[in-house]
Amino acid sequence: MKKKTYIILFLSAFFIVACNARNPESTYISKIKVEPCGFDYDIDNYYCAIDKIKLYENKIGENVNYNKEYTVIKINDGKYIRLVVLNQKNKIVYPLNYQIDKNNSNVEHSASSNILCVTGNMYGYRNTYINSKICFKIVDGYFVKSSISENSELAGKIDLKKVKLPNSSEYFAQCLKKSTQKKCEKMGDLENHVYMIDKIIKESQDIEKKFKSENIENLNLSGVKILPDFGNRHYLIGEKYEDTEKGSYSDYYLIKIKPNVEVKYLGGFYSIDKQGNLTYRDHLGNNKNIKLN
Repeated sequence: MKKKTYIILFLSAFFIVACNARNPESTYISKIKVEPCGFDYDIDNYYCAIDKIKLYENKIGENVNYNKEYTVIKINDGKYIRLVVLNQKNKIVYPLNYQIDKNNSNVEHSASSNILCVTGNMYGYRNTYINSKICFKIVDGYFVKSSISENSELAGKIDLKKVKLPNSSEYFAQCLKKSTQKKCEKMGDLENHVYMIDKIIKESQDIEKKFKSENIENLNLSGVKILPDFGNRHYLIGEKYEDTEKGSYSDYYLIKIKPNVEVKYLGGFYSIDKQGNLTYRDHLGNNKNIKLN
């Protein structure tokens, strides 16, 4: 009986040791939380490995350099780099799930803006961008693409993408309730494409001329969406991103560029149905309607 007991104890100890050897990270306790740990589908625990966690911990307390309360951290990955941002308030780390060419890419971000842009070569599952500029912003704890400028030297040959109706200022937030981040990014590029101002000006001489109007130029917009045409009426939705002491927010503008230039302030929310009926809220929170067609 004693012999059997010793065998059982020996086997139990063996399995415990074996399990800990397979998963050494499970015993490391940190105040850092990472969302998510995996990189696409190749390495399930990449961003939560002990060496990465210690890297994040060493950045706690550093000056913020992105979106008011985040610090951008570069991870060396051979000939690539990978990016994460650390929220200095709640100690949550959000990865940007791409490998970025170390020698042929540039990363732009600032403490006053929610936009983070990568220019150069980026590699991800099902998504590879060469000689491109991709901009992201954080929405509900995820990095989502806010604009894509692929192969910029060919920009003049690319047809402008128009958003699909219905459309609203809450497109990504609504999409993330039903679909994954990757699916929302892919759908968003097709249905909710946002152009950075310098990109849209390069691609359309007509829009460039219209933007020289004081009514538009003085808005200092962050980006624009192109709406489908309504007869001879052509519209854009302009977005202006702002950071204040009370937090970050976006203001929206309805911009008519044909047949004449008109600008209408929409506040922080808008929604357009398939028939071209636009709803927004005035400064009192009351719903207002504009018929685009």
